[in-house]
Amino acid sequence: MRLTILGMNGPFPAPGGATSGYFLAAGETHIAMDMGSGVLSRLTALTPPEELTALLLTHWHYDHCADVLPLIYRLEACATQPLHIYAPVDENSLVRKAVQTCGKIVLHDVAPGETFQVGAVRVTAFAARHPVPAVMYRIQAEGKTFCYTGDTNTVEGLVDFAKGADFLLADGLFTDATWAEGKPHLSATHVAQLAKDADVSRFVITHLNPAIDPETLLREARAIRIDALLAKPGDSCEV
Repeated sequence: MRLTILGMNGPFPAPGGATSGYFLAAGETHIAMDMGSGVLSRLTALTPPEELTALLLTHWHYDHCADVLPLIYRLEACATQPLHIYAPVDENSLVRKAVQTCGKIVLHDVAPGETFQVGAVRVTAFAARHPVPAVMYRIQAEGKTFCYTGDTNTVEGLVDFAKGADFLLADGLFTDATWAEGKPHLSATHVAQLAKDADVSRFVITHLNPAIDPETLLREARAIRIDALLAKPGDSCEV
């Protein structure tokens, strides 16, 4: 599997940046994960979006799904077959309502604990803890395991979700000073501790808020695991 970071900010983009969006390729299986603001154009530079095997959404907050709206126009103009989108149910999402009216999309409702096949990839959804319905995805293919938290704070089963993964991409928006139990995201320290406890081979901290100093995040994470990295748009690596 090969991961490319399309956007890694949240909840709003840095100048010239993009919010959450990632591209995962496993042979002929091409999966987009989340599609926040600014992501669609970067995805299109890699592959025609209408040729994706699937789009996995962790939840329906705008910084994870805003570009689904222009994607609808692209599909209506270019797609010869429907795009499969997998996402948790959020009846309050206006973007989800728009997706439900598009004849070029097949929407699959995802619940925590569910496992499904997308091309050559096996996907298992885990419960996230966020203000809206949200899931984390554990993806297995080619003998490798990739885990993506989407947005979450501490949640029961988090270590089991990431256990033994070859690669963990995790929401670590907060510094130690700004994190609190009631916040909607993990801290960079939490992510590093998760990677340590789950015996993850490699991990990258993402969902970076442009208003929070990245050097502080990296320093705090590296106090737990020296190999901690922050997500950078355009980075591509083997899982």
